[in-house]
Amino acid sequence: MAVFASASELAFSQQSTTPSFEDLAARAQALLDSKPAEAADLYKQALALQPTWAEGWLYCGAALYQVDRYAEATDAFRKGVVLAPGKGAAWAFLGLAEAELDNSDQALADMRKGEELGLGNNGQFEVAVRTKAAQVLVHLSSFDEALAQLMPLALRNENSPEIQQTMGLCALALPQAPSQLSPERRAVVALAGKAAWDFVSQRPTEAAAEYRELLAQYPDQPGVHYAFGLYWMETDLTAAYAELRKEVEGNPQHWPALMVIGAMQTRQGDTEAALQTLRQAMKAMPARHRWLGHAELGHAYLTAGNLDAAIGELETAERLMASNPQIHFFLSQTYRRAGRKADAQRETAEFEKLKVQQDPLGVPALHPFSFGSDKK
Repeated sequence: MAVFASASELAFSQQSTTPSFEDLAARAQALLDSKPAEAADLYKQALALQPTWAEGWLYCGAALYQVDRYAEATDAFRKGVVLAPGKGAAWAFLGLAEAELDNSDQALADMRKGEELGLGNNGQFEVAVRTKAAQVLVHLSSFDEALAQLMPLALRNENSPEIQQTMGLCALALPQAPSQLSPERRAVVALAGKAAWDFVSQRPTEAAAEYRELLAQYPDQPGVHYAFGLYWMETDLTAAYAELRKEVEGNPQHWPALMVIGAMQTRQGDTEAALQTLRQAMKAMPARHRWLGHAELGHAYLTAGNLDAAIGELETAERLMASNPQIHFFLSQTYRRAGRKADAQRETAEFEKLKVQQDPLGVPALHPFSFGSDKK
């Protein structure tokens, strides 16, 4: 009997020293900010006991993210958002982790979903999400979308070196990581970023001086004439066009400059020149942006009255980027002029639907460089 009593006492002792779910969860929460690696281990132990604990997966992901264990963090966040799909911050955090793993498209999709659902009242978290989204977009050569991500931060006077540097990459249309820049190139990016930040944050006097300084100091650096040309777009189209032409004269592969020039030529009615310029841009642009070239070619053909060619280009653009409302708008115009009333009505309805769906606070949808084009 004594032997059985001792065994029973030992079992009871072991059971009493096994941490409970509540104890593990409380200890993990207490260590989340100060010792995230230890917190992550405790969260994992708690989740082994209660795997349907949504917040536990999300906190575990946050802890793992803090110690750069991004693959594990991604797995934890994915499990968390399945259990709590309405938490915008969780989706955005998942996107941040995916971005660190170079899963760019999925990262943007999840950060977009997070922004649509709402990021909460943590201003610094929104800064982190928007800045990372902008950096991913820059890497993908989606410069105008990246700048749109940063604009709300500039208007709130967020002016960290990281934000200004990312703005500089947007202004110059430079799809590089800051770590890849030479010291001279870093100085160009820094000045371009400061000028762009002042312009966006409505400091016109400072922006004007900085853009002129940029041109004076670095007239031969790629992207500088492009940045200065975009600066002139709202006030002096002639000056803007001249600067953009200088950019492509010195840098014939600068496809964003070519796209803007082509759109301006379409607007001016010089469609033959526009078609030539846009075809040149198509040869230089990354494959993921070819839809944009097809959209602008379609707009140029529409302006020239070549409806068959316009329909061909715009339908190609639609297949490549069906979520872009501007393409559907151009198609509705083209179908209407071609007498295809039912097709025009369908495209108009799709345009209206997508226009309403787009969230101006989220990762923006791509759109053609249609400066001065017809808009609904």
